[in-house]
Formats: sequence, C-alpha cells, structure tokens
Amino acid sequence: MANESTPFVAVIGGFWDLQRDNPAKVDDAKNMAKELGAALANEGMGLVVYFSNDESLEPHVVSGYVAALPAGAGAGSIRVRYAESQKNTVRFVEQTTHRDVFAPILFAGNDWEAPFYRSLVDADGVDAVLLMAGWRSTLIAGQIALARPLPVLAVDKFDGAAGIIRTELATTSRDYPSSSTHSPLQLVTWLKAKCAARRKQLDLALDRERSYLKLASQRRKGFWATAAFIALLVIVFFGMAQAPSPGLYPFLTFAGLIVAGATGALIRSIMTGTEQSDPTTSLLLGGVAGFAVGLAYLIPQWVGAPGVLKPSATVVEATDKIQFISALLVAIPAGVGFDTVFSRMQRQMENQPISYTGAKG
Repeated sequence: MANESTPFVAVIGGFWDLQRDNPAKVDDAKNMAKELGAALANEGMGLVVYFSNDESLEPHVVSGYVAALPAGAGAGSIRVRYAESQKNTVRFVEQTTHRDVFAPILFAGNDWEAPFYRSLVDADGVDAVLLMAGWRSTLIAGQIALARPLPVLAVDKFDGAAGIIRTELATTSRDYPSSSTHSPLQLVTWLKAKCAARRKQLDLALDRERSYLKLASQRRKGFWATAAFIALLVIVFFGMAQAPSPGLYPFLTFAGLIVAGATGALIRSIMTGTEQSDPTTSLLLGGVAGFAVGLAYLIPQWVGAPGVLKPSATVVEATDKIQFISALLVAIPAGVGFDTVFSRMQRQMENQPISYTGAKG
C-alpha cells in the first residue's frame, strides 16, 4: 500500500514515431517498459500515468508493474491522471482485476495538456520521472522535470525525446546510467537512490527553514520581553524613588502588576523555545494573570492597612512601597505559571479528539 514515503514516478513517453521510423524496435521497447514496471514495483515505487492507449509508454509499464505486485499489495500505488474529456478513454486492462491498485485523479476541465505539465510541478504529486522514446510532450515534460529539479531516468535505447534528455543529463552527471550498460533493474535502483537523496535534501531544507523560523520567533519574543522589562523598571523607579501622589499610586500599582505578569509570561515563552507561541498572546495572558494574582495578594493587606487607599493619605509611606514591590514579585511568577498552564491546555486540546453523542430518538 502506498504511503507518504512512497516515491511516485511519472511515466511519460510513446512509440508513435518509433512505429513509423523503426517498427522492428517497437516490441523490444514494449518489453523493456514491462521490465521497468516490474522493477519499479519491486523497489516499492508508485506510478503516475496519463494515457492507456497501446502506442503510449504507460500501459506497458503498468502491465509489468501490476504483474510484479504480490497478491493483495499495492493499493493506491498507481495514480491515473486524466481530463474530464478522457473519462471513457483512459482505462487500463489491469483495472478490471486490480481495481484497488489504481487511484484515478481528474484534471479540472476538458483540456489535458496544460494540467499534464502542471502535474509535474505539484510538490506532492510527482517525485521522479521516467522517460522513454516520445517526442514533443515528452521533451517538454523532461525539461520541466529538469527545471524543478526532479530525478529523471531517461532511457536512451530508443530514438526520441528521451534520448535527447538523456544526452543533456549525461553531460552534467558522470554517474548517469545508460540502457546499454545497465539492466532495467539497475536503472530503477539508480532512480530510487536519487529519490532518496532528494528526499534527504528536502528534509534538510525543511529543518533549516524550521530553525530559521524558530530563531526569528525567539528574536521577536526577545524584543517584546526586553520592552516589557524596561517598562517594568520604569514603573519600579516611579513606584519606589519618585512616587506619585497617593491618589495615583494605586493606578501605578495596577499597571505594575500587569507589566510584571506580562514580563514573566514573555520570559517563559523564550525559555520554552516554542515558535508557535505568539508574543502578544503571552503579553495578554501574562498581564491578566499578573493583575489577578497580584490584586489577590494585595487585597488582604489593604483590608488591614489601607495605606494610600485612605482618603486622608497625603504621602506614600514606606509600607506602601513594600506592598508595591512585593506585589510585583508575586505577579512575575504568576505570569510565568499562567503561560505554562495555557500552553499545556492548548496542546491537550489539539491532541484531544472531539466527540459528539447525539440525543437518542
């Protein structure tokens, strides 16, 4: 059964020109196509095919491929791409006995040519290309595959566009195989190795992209955390060294609780190193946590000693400043803890399947 790690090979080519110019080689070409199909099946690779008429390469590769599959294996391993206008014309003989092996995928609209070329560019559609004989469309498809770039196995045993592509590839790759020195199995083994190497390159590129995004996220969080910490220092300065009037001191305290909680949450987000956590979310949730926990800490103290809350207060006493700085010290870990709890709840919600039990009638 095909899975995400299965490399899919687009099979492209045809024997129209070969039939006209050198008909004696047509049977040899069809037999080689069957051998290539069997080798692709044995190597665990999937197929992407477009035509089923006898002059095309695809039906002969498919014939060898299906014959080489173990009984009950290969579900979804042959993707059949065709336009709506081809619904009744693209059908392989093997579909009657191995229906589960084939996965038909329609092109939108009646035109086949433009979607055919675009299918070679789809990131999740084609992983490699097999070319044999053919002419115009095979030549264009080969150039698209080279530009992407995709691993391309161009068989040079027969005349046509595949030979042109093979000559071009051989000039840039010393180890490029030839059908005159390699068996069909060796050709396919080479193609699979190229697919594995390309997959490794893509994985490395993805890892580099993730590292870059993580670094960018950490820098953004660092900026927010620095700004919040500077704001906290300013509030501490005015709360301790340049205290405002008693009437404004509670508002300074409330602002300090919010900023302290936000600072704690932002520091926590930097320490965890998760790029999915948005700094503004940490800023908001940490601020709410710092304000709520800090206020809960201050209320019992204000009940016993109102301090600046008394209407008769004219100056900010030392006890008020001690309460102020103590509340900020409580708000910082509150922001840290709340951000941690929120992140954990979020992960649990993402992993928890949603179920619904309807009322029984």
